[in-house]
Parts: sequence; structure tokens; C-alpha cells
Amino acid sequence: MDKKIRTSVPAKVILFGEHFVVYGKQALATAINRRLTVEVSSKEKKGYHVKIENIPTFGLEMDLELGKEVGNEKGKALLYKDYDIATKAIAYVRESIRYLEEKYGIGDEGVEIEIKSQIPLSAGLGSSAATCVATIAALKEFFGVGGDLEAITEDAHSVELTVQGAASPVDTAISTYGGYVSVDKGGVKRLQLAELNFIVGCVGSIPLSMGMDVKKFSEMNLKTKKIVGDVKARKEMFKSIFDYICAASDEITAQAIRAIEDEDFVKLGVLMNINHGLLDAIGVVPRRLSELVKMSQALDALGAKVTGAGGLDEMGGVGSVLVLPGESGDRIKTAMEIAGALVMDVKTGGKGLRIDTVF
Repeated sequence: MDKKIRTSVPAKVILFGEHFVVYGKQALATAINRRLTVEVSSKEKKGYHVKIENIPTFGLEMDLELGKEVGNEKGKALLYKDYDIATKAIAYVRESIRYLEEKYGIGDEGVEIEIKSQIPLSAGLGSSAATCVATIAALKEFFGVGGDLEAITEDAHSVELTVQGAASPVDTAISTYGGYVSVDKGGVKRLQLAELNFIVGCVGSIPLSMGMDVKKFSEMNLKTKKIVGDVKARKEMFKSIFDYICAASDEITAQAIRAIEDEDFVKLGVLMNINHGLLDAIGVVPRRLSELVKMSQALDALGAKVTGAGGLDEMGGVGSVLVLPGESGDRIKTAMEIAGALVMDVKTGGKGLRIDTVF
């Protein structure tokens, strides 16, 4: 019986430092208890067949084929059938395969790739990084090119960087290692911190129980690239101002780590509120996410902020907010649901990458 490789990785939330980490400042992220799974197995026909079951539930099934390209110095290149918009919808899978083909020479046999996810898309919860890490880990294990966790993280970050144009190493690190990680000047440090309970409210994400057209999915899935690009443009335009904002973010993250260590959740909440203000200042807080944050704060949350890339009003305000609820969790969740958000209770510190061989 042919072997099947199954990998699974956690979703993530960035507690502090998102966007600023791209420019060398410290960020704190944690895995949460929602996961994405990739299964890789053999198929008779050469090439790649990809099946995405519930991202979203309309499903996506397509072939990625190997081919020859005249003039390529290696004699072959990864070519794809032209599925137009549909191929854009799995840009991270495509780039993962292209990257591994070029770096490790994989791709000499037929491969089935099946992806299942509990992570809402385009919600700032690391769905793209999870896809990269799980796909790369599964394919490397399947083709016997192995590699330690550090190599998997570096490979996955390279893929995200290619697709998005700019990408923090936080998401791929947390998908690989789980737990908590601090990222500073490109270095990843694992931290031992207590498990915390948060509320996540997702606005405009693709619910895993609802289908939608492929074009809309494609646009939402790649929104991070535009948001990161817009922030970079503002940084270049207002460099001296941006430097002060980056320095403030760095100090907030350092103090937040100490607050968690000291179990000072009131201080942690205040730092979340301040961090949210910095994200608003750099233009990544659309109206709908801002309203969820303000509503949570008004209902006596200890702290609330945008998490992850944030969003843009012109792209529907897609994104998520992270809330430290204190004693008002039920009221906050009810208010979020009335406002049309997908609401989840999450626990921090989830397990990282798992690789299993199934016969």
C-alpha cells in the first residue's frame, strides 16, 4: 500500500507587533487551537492534483502539471494548466510546489494533495502561512528531502515572501513551532508563557460553511499583499514619523511579554489598546474592524485590537479583532454576532507542526 503523509499546523494570532516586525521590530505571536491539515499521497498520472475541501466549501479541484521549457538552465520548469482565476486562489500551494521543485528537485512522480482547514480565510489568523508550512512539510517528507523545523520554516517564509512581496517570519514560525514565539530582527525565539483565553471576531472572512465564487475568494486570499504594500508606501513617504511609531511598537511588545509573565492582565489589555492605535495610525484598520474594537472596549473588555494584517475598506473590511474579555466575554460575543462577525473562543499556546505517515 502506498504511503500517505499527513501534516497539520495551527492557526495563529499576533498579539503584538504585526506589520512593524517586517521592519526589524519585535513581535509576539501564539498558536491557537484551530488547525489546517494537508495530506499527500501517490497518484498514477505524473504531476500534481490538488483538492481543497473546505477553503471555502464550494471546493477547488485542479491539476498542476510539469512540463518542459526551452532555454531553462535546468532543462525543465513547473508549468500549469491555465485555470485563470482558479489558479490564483491557490497561489501559496502553487508557489510551494514551484519552490520545492527548484530547490530540491521534487516532482518526478504523480502526487495527490488534499487540504482541509478549520481556519477562516483572509481573517488574519495565518491561513496562508499554515498552507505553506503544511504543504512544504508534507511534500518534503513524501519525497524524502526531509529537513528540520528550521528549514521548513525558512522554506515556507520564502514562499510567502514571493507571493506577497513582503512577509513577516512570524506566521510561518508559529505554524511550525506552535506555542508562543517572539520575533526580533528576523530571529525567532520560542517563549514559555501561560495559556490565555481570547475572543476572536472575524469580519468579512469566508465562513467554512459557506461557498462563494472563485473570483471573490482569489481577491480576498491575496489581500495581504496589497495591505503590506500600502504600509510600505506610507513608511517611505513619512519615514521619520514611521520610525517613532515602530519604536513605540517595539517597547509595547517588550512590556506585553513581561505583563503575561507577571499575569498582569489589566496592563496587558491596556497595551493591546495602545497597539491598536498604532495599527490605526498606519492605515490597516478599516471601519468594520474599528467598530468591533470600540464596541468591545465599551463593553468593558480588558483590551481589544486588530490582529494580523488588518484590512482595507475598499476590500470589504476583511480581517479580525482580538479581545481579552475579562468578565464580560458573553456580552462581547453576543454583540459581535449581532454585528455580523464570526466569533470564536480561542486558547493560546497550541501545538505546532505534526507530521504523520499513514499506510
